[in-house]
Amino acid sequence: MDAGAETETGENRPWTRAQKWTIVAAGLGVFITLHDVLVANVALPRIQAFYDLGESGLQWIVAAYSMGMAVAIMPAATVADRFGRRRLYLTAVVVFIVASVTAGLTSTFTVMLVARGIQGVASAVITVSALALVSATFPQKRQRFLALGLFAAVADIGLALGPPLGGILTEVASWRVVFFVNVPVAVLAVGLTLRFVAESRESARRVVDLPGQLLFVITVGAFTFAVIDGHDLGWGSPIILVTFVAFAVGLVSFIVRELRTQSPMMDLRLFTSRAYRLGNMAIFFGFFTVYGALLIVTQYFQNVRLYSPVEAGLLILPSSLASVVFSPVAGYIAARRGPRLPALAGQVLLVVGLAVMVVGVAQSVIATVLGFLLLGAGLSLIIPPVQGLALNSVPVERAGMASGIVATQRGLGSTAGYALMGTIVSVWVSVALDGDLSRTIPDGDERAAVVEQIVDDTNPNAFEAIVGPGRPIDHPDSDQVTTIRTVADRTFVRGMQFSLGLAALVALFVLVVLIRRFRDPQDR
Repeated sequence: MDAGAETETGENRPWTRAQKWTIVAAGLGVFITLHDVLVANVALPRIQAFYDLGESGLQWIVAAYSMGMAVAIMPAATVADRFGRRRLYLTAVVVFIVASVTAGLTSTFTVMLVARGIQGVASAVITVSALALVSATFPQKRQRFLALGLFAAVADIGLALGPPLGGILTEVASWRVVFFVNVPVAVLAVGLTLRFVAESRESARRVVDLPGQLLFVITVGAFTFAVIDGHDLGWGSPIILVTFVAFAVGLVSFIVRELRTQSPMMDLRLFTSRAYRLGNMAIFFGFFTVYGALLIVTQYFQNVRLYSPVEAGLLILPSSLASVVFSPVAGYIAARRGPRLPALAGQVLLVVGLAVMVVGVAQSVIATVLGFLLLGAGLSLIIPPVQGLALNSVPVERAGMASGIVATQRGLGSTAGYALMGTIVSVWVSVALDGDLSRTIPDGDERAAVVEQIVDDTNPNAFEAIVGPGRPIDHPDSDQVTTIRTVADRTFVRGMQFSLGLAALVALFVLVVLIRRFRDPQDR
């Protein structure tokens, strides 16, 4: 039998029981990370009240998690390849749950921050090792596309359930409960992994690239800190400028180091492959547009429409459910027809969804929900095929590294989207609101004070969670408060339309690049 026939036989061979349960076991690990961050985010106002925190303290509860995850992604990939993905996955799930329970039990703010940071690190390890386990379990490339689609569907259930469940638990029980709900799922993930998942690791004993790992931690840590604290500290403040310089220097040094070393932590030579390069670009900008839109849509629901966190979560739920439905569809199409078709279809939906939101956000909530539903469906059509493309570009023994690169694009893209799109809305409000309120508040000093308060309450931090319900406006004339809020809401919506419009142009540019440059590899 020739090589082609052997490959075809392998591709058509039925999945084993272990392969099927590996998808579930790995998906449940990512489920708890997605579910935990969203279910906890909804409880943040109650956590803020319990610890008597200002906005900065509240922000760091989320920032600790995000920075821990950002800096650990690629080091986790190296460790997974060398010491075993199953072993690392099991360890990370246990550590994640211990940290979650600690966060739920503690009454000390410092302990809470440490627990959140450990959760972030464990989340990075779970994400990378779970993806690598699925990749290693399905060495046939076409089968891997379908497996990744099903894996994403299992994980995305956590994304769908997080906001509404977090709101319900916070309102009827306590914010502490939200940190405990993942324990049964984690126990199930551990049990399934021990029973069905085989160990896999890199066959060759590579030298650990410690300088590359250190440069990665510095570079990604500096970027994450800058975009998280840039608004509060001021984009032109010395500490933010120094942080951006550290990011730029670290990035150049990291690239030079990884290109010169014989055993790189992140093999940048993979980006010489056009398909690999375009796939990672699609991941970065997909998360940039969708999660940036999520930030301002959440603000819109809670600050403009004055919906509760539970109501806002339920309005976002259709988008998350679309991800659960379309992820396996994307994997199925990629396995049969190649990754180009679902990736292009998903990118078209991103463009259309953003356009619907730009036009409809000022008209109705239904249009906003529809637009965001299209974004959820579009992103779920993009991610499984381009993830499969990235993982198919490297040998199975380096699945951890490939998974780490993919996870890095997801993390950096979503963080950049939060920061840039949120900042655009804030800048728009700060520039336009003074003129919009000129008739309502003729006095310049009085108007400036009101504008400053509203701009601060816009709060475009790099997380969709740090948005409370509509903030009260401090003004002595109660009759004017309603008028001021109406004007401010219109200004915010226009800023939202401008930000979403720019995101739509970015998505359209990516679509044009994919149409012109993305071709299916011959070996799928």
